[in-house]
Order: sequence, then structure tokens, then C-alpha cells
Amino acid sequence: MKFCFLCGKKTEKLIKGYCENCYNKKFKLIEIPKEVLVTICSKCNKIKEGNKWKDIEINEFLRNKIKILGKNVKIRFEINDIVKVYAKGFLKDSKNLKGEVHEVKLKIKKEVCLECSRKYSDYYEALIQIRGNLTNDDINSIDDIVLMKKGSYRIEEVKGGYDLFISSKSLGEKITELLRKKYKTEIKKSYKLITSREGKNIYRNIILIRILSD
Repeated sequence: MKFCFLCGKKTEKLIKGYCENCYNKKFKLIEIPKEVLVTICSKCNKIKEGNKWKDIEINEFLRNKIKILGKNVKIRFEINDIVKVYAKGFLKDSKNLKGEVHEVKLKIKKEVCLECSRKYSDYYEALIQIRGNLTNDDINSIDDIVLMKKGSYRIEEVKGGYDLFISSKSLGEKITELLRKKYKTEIKKSYKLITSREGKNIYRNIILIRILSD
């Protein structure tokens, strides 16, 4: 006969030194943080997961934060300011069905996703006029640079190419360098006076990039 070292109960079977009841009380089916930061686009309500904006619901986002410790675990959510996460299943080595409730505090952060930034942003410090074709890979590479630099831009298709309205001059230079390295190009730079602030002239960079065929 064995004894549970938590409650002292006599039993033929111990799981990690516990009787089955104490084992089920001691160990959890799932692990989830007590507080979760959720970054939501203030325009379209997409959720930022890593460096990607995804059209997913809060419960799907939270499901990715859960570590499953048991087996045959089913999970459901009750979404409010404090989210309740209901889990039901079995601990490993236990035949007793177990249920538990976890509470998660949502910390909401509002940002504007790249797609909405392109669509709604009117402010820009640089205009890149690309004459030639851009591939989907080019657009993805530009997105990556904008994310890394925490900037914004919008793109408009025009006759013969694209106009990119860039939030900062340094970001415009990074994008120009990206295209210069990938393609044979002709680049012309100019500046346009847009305003005067405290006696200092403020200029917008205008960069014309012609992508030349081989």
C-alpha cells in the first residue's frame, strides 16, 4: 500500500507521488499568461501577431498563447474585459475528467496596420515615383522595411508605374536603396518646399526611380 505525500491517503496507485485526486488538484491542463497584450488596428480591427497583421478573432489569438499540458483538452472562451478560458480534459496518467477556469486580462494597444496606413495616411515626407513594374516580392520587401522602421506609406498605381508616399525621408532612402540594388535603375532626386516652421523651410524629398530593362 502506498501513501499520497500530500493528503496521506492510502492507495494502490500514485501519480508522481500523489493520489489521483491530489494530482488533479495540483497540476493544470493548460498554461496561459495572466495578462496578454493585444495590438489591434484602429481602422480595420486586424490583430498583430509577431510582425504580421492578421484578420483573426481574439479567441484565435489567445489560443496561440496557450500551452496544452493535458490530453484530449477542449477549450472555450468567454470574451470580456477579463477573458475566461474554460478547459476540460485529462491530465497525463489520469483517467479522471478535469475542468478548470483561467482568467486573462486583455491589455489593448491601438495601432494602424500597414494596409490602412497606406490607405488613410495623408502626411508624407518623401514621394518615390517608380516608373516600371514592381513584383509582389518587391511590395513585401517594402512592407518589411516599413515595419522594421515603424513607419508608414501608401501606394498608388499610376500610368507607367507607382507613386509611394513615405512617412519619413530616411525610410524613403531605404526603399530607394532596396530597388537600386535589385534593378538597373536611373534615379533622380529633387526637393519641394512644403512649409516653413519657426523660420525654417521644410522640404519634401521627391525621388524618381526608372527601372531600366536589360
